[in-house]
Amino acid sequence: MSQDIYFFSGTCYQGIKETDKFENYKSLMLDQYLPIRQIAKKVGISIQTAFDWRHKIMSGLKVPVKGFEGITEIDDVWFLYSQKGRKGLDYARKRGGSKRRGDNNFQVKLLITTDRKSNRDMSVVRIGRIKKSDLERKISGKFNDTCVIVSDKHRSISAFAKAEKIQHVNFKASNHTAGGEYHVQTINNLASRLKTIVNHQLRGVSSKYLQSYTNWFDYKEKVINSVTTENEMNNQLGQNKSAWETYINIENSYKEFIENLSVRTYRCPTKRNWSSSRKSSVGSATKGYI
Repeated sequence: MSQDIYFFSGTCYQGIKETDKFENYKSLMLDQYLPIRQIAKKVGISIQTAFDWRHKIMSGLKVPVKGFEGITEIDDVWFLYSQKGRKGLDYARKRGGSKRRGDNNFQVKLLITTDRKSNRDMSVVRIGRIKKSDLERKISGKFNDTCVIVSDKHRSISAFAKAEKIQHVNFKASNHTAGGEYHVQTINNLASRLKTIVNHQLRGVSSKYLQSYTNWFDYKEKVINSVTTENEMNNQLGQNKSAWETYINIENSYKEFIENLSVRTYRCPTKRNWSSSRKSSVGSATKGYI
């Protein structure tokens, strides 16, 4: 890849000086999931640099889905609210959480929508029970005439399917399937692997960065069988002119997400500032925090 790409304004390459190490770092991210300390040691960079590079790269990996066709599964995956790494909290459970079982306001909801042709959207939509508005915000208008939505008996999904005039096959969550090809096993498989990576291989991530790590996972899943994987990644990262703005505004976007799509309280903002960061806007929060 030409080194001119490192001077592309707006991409994740903006400001990168150690280009050879950055290339090595990128290759390792494409190959495996490593905790920050391990990848920093392998590449020969500081832990802070390893953290920054990871989030710059992840900020450039989100690819919006164009549409769905045929049987399309929808389900929400739960992650316990975490404030891992947030300094200054004056209570012991810095990682958040709750002893209450079931759906509650400490559960971060990742909405997964996927057809059987790997057209997929994985979006963190709120903390607490998902609403019809969450589905409308993320996937409305993306279903063609052949679509059949499959899900458990979630009222918000049923209401969404009715409003979009899409055939909907549902089942009791305890049954796991409506029979035959009508199931959500594709999502269950994705969710199981993502949770293993986030909670075990990476030793947990802050809710602030859950969408970023989901983007990384989703990207790797989509290109895993490609023979030109690294070139595809280079092209995408080089063409994504919004990656830098996404990266420097993660804290602002997270603040909006907490204030508008949860009942949690936004506390202890990070103190790193960027000269070109945009102003906070309530409207942007309705699109998700990444």
